[in-house]
Amino acid sequence: TTVITFLPLCFVSGVMGKFIAVMPFAFITALIMSLGESLLILPGHLSHEKGLVFTVLGWLLFPFRVFLPVLTWLQKGCDQGLQWVVRNCYRPLLDLALANRLSTMAVALSVLMMAVALVRSGVTPFSLFPKIDANRLLAKVTFPDGTPSSVTDEATKRIEQAAFQTGQELSQSDDSIVRLVHRSVGQIAAQGEVGPDARVSGSHVGAVAVELVDGESRDVTSEQFISDWRLAAGSFPGVESLVFKTENIGPGGKAVEFKLLARSDPEAVRQLEEAVERCKEWLAQYPGVIDIDDDSHPGKWEYQIRVKPEAEAMGVSLADLAGTVRASYYGEEVMRLQRGRHEVKLMVRYPQEERRSVATLNDIRVTSPDGIKRPLDELAEIEIKRGYSEINRLSQKRSITVVADIDVAKSSLTSGQITGDMEKRLMPDLLAEYPLVSVRWEGEQEQTQESLESLGVGFIVALFAMFVLLTMEFKSYFQPLLIIAIIPFGCAGAVFGHALLGMPLTIFSMFGLVALAGVVVNDSIVLIDFINHRVRSGMPLFESLREAGRLRFRPVFLTSVTTIGGLFPLMTETSFQAQFLVPMATSLVFGLAATTLIVLVLVPVMYSFFGTLAESVMDEESDGQEVGAESATHAVA
Repeated sequence: TTVITFLPLCFVSGVMGKFIAVMPFAFITALIMSLGESLLILPGHLSHEKGLVFTVLGWLLFPFRVFLPVLTWLQKGCDQGLQWVVRNCYRPLLDLALANRLSTMAVALSVLMMAVALVRSGVTPFSLFPKIDANRLLAKVTFPDGTPSSVTDEATKRIEQAAFQTGQELSQSDDSIVRLVHRSVGQIAAQGEVGPDARVSGSHVGAVAVELVDGESRDVTSEQFISDWRLAAGSFPGVESLVFKTENIGPGGKAVEFKLLARSDPEAVRQLEEAVERCKEWLAQYPGVIDIDDDSHPGKWEYQIRVKPEAEAMGVSLADLAGTVRASYYGEEVMRLQRGRHEVKLMVRYPQEERRSVATLNDIRVTSPDGIKRPLDELAEIEIKRGYSEINRLSQKRSITVVADIDVAKSSLTSGQITGDMEKRLMPDLLAEYPLVSVRWEGEQEQTQESLESLGVGFIVALFAMFVLLTMEFKSYFQPLLIIAIIPFGCAGAVFGHALLGMPLTIFSMFGLVALAGVVVNDSIVLIDFINHRVRSGMPLFESLREAGRLRFRPVFLTSVTTIGGLFPLMTETSFQAQFLVPMATSLVFGLAATTLIVLVLVPVMYSFFGTLAESVMDEESDGQEVGAESATHAVA
């Protein structure tokens, strides 16, 4: 059953599926090997208990016999402690739960609803990927296209000095927490990025990369450093965008990222640009939302020429105007000259001094179809406007990507909460006001939906397969349902654990819940199988429940405690490499802590409901005969 619960992790789609592809195969392989060891190798070891191997091993361990009294004292102390807990804590609690079954179920369901409310209300929010304290940071500055490199160079120098200053101010010693700084002008490239963060080159762009010392060697997080770095750098006149960010860790994608799409006709483009500005203004109202940007940056200044209606009536086309302007400024090839082995083109165009004048552009003579040469401004409307540095298209439509990040130190909102609020409050009115525009969500929102959908489908299939196997084992439809019904309560414990530690639920938390389901099922199987044996032996139902709980308390408790003890160091680890697995360990530790109590108390209570119902049905069918209760007892098992 544990192998079955891990199988959905093998089929998670999207980028996250590739990111964790090795993990479930490693778990499944370890489980299969442990099964083989317990069934084939362990019996062989136990069969040599009085043989040569144990004799030799006893002589080798002879020097350590001095510790036997201490170990024996610890073993007796633990045994007496467990017996005291069973006698004075667990037995009274189980008797109280069985005596007040409806109240017990009401309390359990209330706890489950509280866990759901924590997630739905945002107290324990969901985020695709855990916020990792990165060591590498990046600041990117973009000026209008055509800005001299000297301006960009001065800006990057100021950002560089701000990084050194921030590192010194935040350091608790004479050594700065900044390990190195790299400054570049003319090109910025972010690996794996799209939209505004894709590779950009030109004299108007620059970047400053900072590498901090390892997280264990500093007292501030990378987010705190970026916040102070941004304040120290200040603002720059004429800048189009200034973005401070940490290194992309995980599947990538911005916290908030979506595309707005429209056709390429002028009216649709106008609506698209206005819709983008509305979305950016809306994002700016959320506290802690930073680095709001889009990939529709203006390019260089250009002359945009449109044919006047009266010129179109004379038969003048835009191609005629474009050809004449191109010949005047770029030149027209009139002949080719042979110079040695080389052939040289001879181009005719306006002199250089005339090509620098706007008046010359207006006075260019264009030959109309009637043979008359007319000035360009008589035939066309000439407008000076900024062009686009690039035009992106998706599915033959013009697209603009809007992105934003979240400063976790200043905002309690997650990407899911922000995008959900925008979908509910902004997008309906926006799309109604701009009917030629459509929206497509990307980034964390798209990846979260894709990963959770595939994980959900796989988990449902795994639960069904588990139900079939348990039905074949117990020869009952109720008992497998009882075992599977315990899983949500374990998930509730994991949610409370995340809330207690102030951690958001992440995709790794979901993976931990999948693994938790296998452990919970194992504990429930152990207890229910023991109850069945007691019922089949003729013991009354409620006495069987109390006896099974008392005798199975030790294996269930020790299984959970040893697993929690093994995972606790991982949950409290602070190294960079362990941060990916901390949410998974948190789900398992708190989920196991909750399900230990749930299995030992709630399983007997739920089992008793079915037993009571079976007794009532059998009593009616036996027409009041005394054999009804005994038959019902065996029917339960």
